[in-house]
Amino acid sequence: MYSYFIYFYMNSIYNQMLFLAAPKIYFPLFSFLFLMAVFFPLLTVYIMYKNKLISSISIPKRKERIPILVLVIIYYSMTYYIFRYWNTTLLNLLHPYLSFLFAGLMLLLLLTIITLKWKISIHAASISGLCGGMTAITLIAQPIINLQQIFLVNAVLLTFIGIVSFSRMYLKVHSMIQILVGIAIGFSLVFGLVFNQFYI
Repeated sequence: MYSYFIYFYMNSIYNQMLFLAAPKIYFPLFSFLFLMAVFFPLLTVYIMYKNKLISSISIPKRKERIPILVLVIIYYSMTYYIFRYWNTTLLNLLHPYLSFLFAGLMLLLLLTIITLKWKISIHAASISGLCGGMTAITLIAQPIINLQQIFLVNAVLLTFIGIVSFSRMYLKVHSMIQILVGIAIGFSLVFGLVFNQFYI
């Protein structure tokens, strides 16, 4: 959701053309993304907790994370393919954000594979992926009229990597190496895919 707000806050040529072509598209895209990325995953976790399939809403146990991650991948895949369809109907003006969604899906898949054997910090990887993706979009979606504000947003995201990482260590739910690996994988993978505008 943060990526959506930040992306459409950018006054880029892509967004200017998109809102000219479909001025009422913002809320339908937002509503769909909210349902698939927030509401349904939270509802799934709650149902699993109530049915004692997981021991806690915070999902502290590595093995309990795997079915949650698989379900989130399913929701995210549906989101990606619907956005991909909309992108083709909107003259490919969602192209930069579509590569971000694809990169997020690839990050989820990689984190799930790693979680099968090792407890990586998904929080650190996620916030770093958001930062990496938005940094890459800032570089490729030029010209951006409000570039100074977007640079400030990216600086805040970098700060949040530190805050989130510190909180994971403070709560003693992850070691330093689990957090550092999460940061490295999240930022580099999403930045690389978005900067190269790669998606399938």
